[in-house]
Amino acid sequence: HLGTAIESDGDARARLTATLVCPGMDEMRRQLRERLDNALGGEVVVTEASTSYEPEWERFATDLVLTTIDPPAHVPGSDRIVRIPPFLSERDVARVADAATRVRRQRRLARLRAEIQKWFVPGAFMRDAPASAPADVIRVLGGALRAEGIIDDAYIDSALERERVSSTAFTESLAVPHAMTMSAERTAIAVAISEHGIDWHGDRVRVVAFVAFSESDRSAFQTVFEQLIDVFADPENARRVARRATDLPTFLTELAALI
Repeated sequence: HLGTAIESDGDARARLTATLVCPGMDEMRRQLRERLDNALGGEVVVTEASTSYEPEWERFATDLVLTTIDPPAHVPGSDRIVRIPPFLSERDVARVADAATRVRRQRRLARLRAEIQKWFVPGAFMRDAPASAPADVIRVLGGALRAEGIIDDAYIDSALERERVSSTAFTESLAVPHAMTMSAERTAIAVAISEHGIDWHGDRVRVVAFVAFSESDRSAFQTVFEQLIDVFADPENARRVARRATDLPTFLTELAALI
């Protein structure tokens, strides 16, 4: 958690680059650039300028594009383009700052999503899981991991035995079945979600994350595991994911956003 806080703080202070598209008088462009630099406190730095009335919008490689002319209606990357007047008001500065915050958030989200994605298996995701007994769900998810060569039948049997010993429902919305050994080829997660819930030994869970543990990945996986538990400790988060996640990519996007 400390590492996450430090990383987020670093992201917040990271300077973003911007292209200023401002055809017309050189003096007006110079003053606008100075106003942007002063008003944004160095968080957004204008590193490029274009004087063309018809620039190649898609070629701008900066984080933001600040323009005094209207961009085309469907230019690629339009979410990073901010239309500004030649003479900035406080409201215009606030809009640029908001755009910078959005870009930083998108970057953090993409980085976090890439970090957690490696633990999930594309072929081991089940949407609208039937309200079956826990053992049936474990067999289906375990079978998906077995098909990927990650675990064997013995691992699935061990997970079933673990479930018989005591419920693996960590919260009222999340169950995390797993074996009593760490014999998987690599640590991986198979997921089943149900918008209506699955009866899990008296709990109504909406997300089932079957975890295949490998001893070699234990420490690296620990943070992801804790975040998974934290997210689904809130039943509203589980309802949101069960409602919105139609496949593994959307599940990962929702999970990263909630983390």
